[in-house]
Amino acid sequence: MNDTAAPSHPRRDLLAFDRADRWALGVMLAIVVVLTAVANVVLPVVRWVGGDGIALPFLSEVTVPKLDAVGTRYGAADYVVTLAEPSPAQRLLDLVPGVLVVLMVATGCWLVVVVMRTIAAGDPFAAANVRRLRLLAGLLVIGPFVLFVVALPIHGVLLNQVDLGGLDPSLRLDVPWAPVVAGFVVALLAEAFKVGSRLRDDVDGLV
Repeated sequence: MNDTAAPSHPRRDLLAFDRADRWALGVMLAIVVVLTAVANVVLPVVRWVGGDGIALPFLSEVTVPKLDAVGTRYGAADYVVTLAEPSPAQRLLDLVPGVLVVLMVATGCWLVVVVMRTIAAGDPFAAANVRRLRLLAGLLVIGPFVLFVVALPIHGVLLNQVDLGGLDPSLRLDVPWAPVVAGFVVALLAEAFKVGSRLRDDVDGLV
């Protein structure tokens, strides 16, 4: 009696990034870009068309004479004032940081999609991917600080057009640790891809 072994089929890797996953990632990134554009550009334009003012948040030290008299320490408070009837130039200034955010988010998402496309094509260690990952890392690490440098003077110019009731705006610098750490992780991945690209070139040279 001959026992014929049934042909074994390789197990499917459940964690493998297949075509459906790539499409889902692309759709998700597109939604992220669209939502970012709506929040940072479309809604301000809608408020512009509707004649609404520009809301300007700012930070200022709290002044309570009774607390000052007893030496109590306290912090700053967040305030929001409205620049009523801004000019078209002020409206455009207010849009600049939002447009910059959309451009940075769209660029980052496009880089992710292009890298995933080359990985799906079986060429993950292409030299172009190293450059793309480095650009993505720079975008994550430097981008938030560039945005801060651009938005701060614009916010100051607009805030100077509003009566703050004698309050003195304070500056608060919050380091965006999440994108900075993510940027360094992507930079490490870029170096790993660079090593992989070098090894692939060495193997191709031996064949």
